[in-house]
Amino acid sequence: MRNILGSLALALTAACTVAAAPDLEPESELQPDRLGAEVQTLPGFDQWGTGEGAYAFHRLTATCDTLIHAHGRNAASGLWRMPIGEVVVGEPELAADGSALVRLTCRDGSACIRQGALDATPDRVREHAVPFGTPDLARAYSDRVAKLRDACRQYL
Repeated sequence: MRNILGSLALALTAACTVAAAPDLEPESELQPDRLGAEVQTLPGFDQWGTGEGAYAFHRLTATCDTLIHAHGRNAASGLWRMPIGEVVVGEPELAADGSALVRLTCRDGSACIRQGALDATPDRVREHAVPFGTPDLARAYSDRVAKLRDACRQYL
């Protein structure tokens, strides 16, 4: 009986043996260039903070479709989604304390900006202002949006 169990265990072990995977060359068929597919990176940006202190809780993201301003952790204090082709980015407005605002307004006067908090943006507004700690940071954002629009022209 002992010999039968031993033979059975040996047979099961042999049946479960897995062959080693073949070595893949560095230029394997799994790489995109071998499959004929190109990886395309679309223009955009993701910026945390619009200055120091309380300004650190602002997040600005952008794609060829949408500019997004989120305020607070997980956008709990506010979320604005602005269609990039429908808004005008104004010149930075300077404040007496050295901070600045960049006002975004709907090009045609409609309420094209979606406003809300967290993930929901049920409200519509005509304009939205993004606060910045310094005028230089505000100008850099305006310039960045302008460059993004230029880069996105080939995709629109």
